[in-house]
Amino acid sequence: MNTKKLYQQNVYKKEGTASVVDIIGGNDPSGPVRLVLDETIFFPVGGGQPCDIGRIDGYSVRDVYEEDGIIYHVLDQKQQDSEGAIPPAEAFTLGQQVQISIDWERRFNHMQRHCGEHILSGIFFRECGGVNRGFHMGEDYMTIDIDVKDISWEKAMEIERLTNEIIWQNVPVTTRYFHSREEAEHLPLRKALALDEDISIVCVGSEENPADCVACCGTHPSTSGQVGLLKILKLESYKGMTRVYFKAGKEAYLDFQNKHDMITKLNQRYSADTADLLDKIQVQEEKSKGIRQELYQLKNAFINQEVNNILSEYEGESNKTPSVLSVIIKEYPHFNANDILAMTRILTERVNHLLVLVSISENTVILACSGNPDCGKIVKENANVWRGKGGGNAGSARALFPSKEDLDCFVTFVRQAYQAR
Repeated sequence: MNTKKLYQQNVYKKEGTASVVDIIGGNDPSGPVRLVLDETIFFPVGGGQPCDIGRIDGYSVRDVYEEDGIIYHVLDQKQQDSEGAIPPAEAFTLGQQVQISIDWERRFNHMQRHCGEHILSGIFFRECGGVNRGFHMGEDYMTIDIDVKDISWEKAMEIERLTNEIIWQNVPVTTRYFHSREEAEHLPLRKALALDEDISIVCVGSEENPADCVACCGTHPSTSGQVGLLKILKLESYKGMTRVYFKAGKEAYLDFQNKHDMITKLNQRYSADTADLLDKIQVQEEKSKGIRQELYQLKNAFINQEVNNILSEYEGESNKTPSVLSVIIKEYPHFNANDILAMTRILTERVNHLLVLVSISENTVILACSGNPDCGKIVKENANVWRGKGGGNAGSARALFPSKEDLDCFVTFVRQAYQAR
């Protein structure tokens, strides 16, 4: 026997009673338990809309779905009331009267969002001739796929305005049920019917001139004004169509509130009104760009000066005593690893020593030389002794350490192992 769908009679019904007609599962403690009731206020997943959740006699209903006219309520195995951990399969019997209640905030959220989608799709159809070929109601946003290849942002904003005008007009939203296709086809439908029987048609506005009229099994408010607000977020090309991202209802309001708070903080930070905020940010970005360029030039000058200092101190020594290898150890509090690597590319061409250069801010050691000894091999075989990680090649390698103490131990090892071999 098909489950009686009370939500079709009264979408605002939040709680009630029902009789258990089937209990499925429960033998596996980790598996789901599904209840079938003679009638239900729970909307099952369908038509792009998520299912209702709620409670049946204190047990959490985490999923609801329909198969062949029967609606299944999937229960959490963990008992949710105060009486103790009674497995749900043991808590219910056939014919038992149970209390049912839905998460009303979630239901109304879905009603607002789904109705907003109807109005938006209807206006896209009216203004562009584009049919909605796909609908997704996600946690953070909704999408519709309109079968028009190129829709400009200006056109989308006009459609958004027209959609909100329908919302503000607070027109009636009605759902009619038909036994056959022939009974329903006299309505001004946006899309051709895909069903031959048990058809529900949602109409926004009058049937003579509706904002939208289409087959739909979802839940909707009784008037468009209850949607509150709709906002298009972005457009995206998708398989030759246009995918529209948007929010509606409370979700659109919360999104506006979050963005308003963000802009208010930016106004305060830049001492700007909203009207000239972008100009103020652009001016600040230009200043920052100039400062970054100056810093880059100063750092390069500092790097070049340090290279010259090392060259003046060590260049030519290896020619005097070519059999003696020196280990040059330098620490830099303000250079990062990439700065030091830039130095080594110059130094290794002119100094025949093992360079051990340290970026203090990054706890990183850069080893560089002409290839003898093998820098990559030194790091690979020894850095992990002091919890270091890294690698490289014969001429250049780096090792990152979790602490300055570990780094110092590695540097001491390299000095002792390779100094004046």
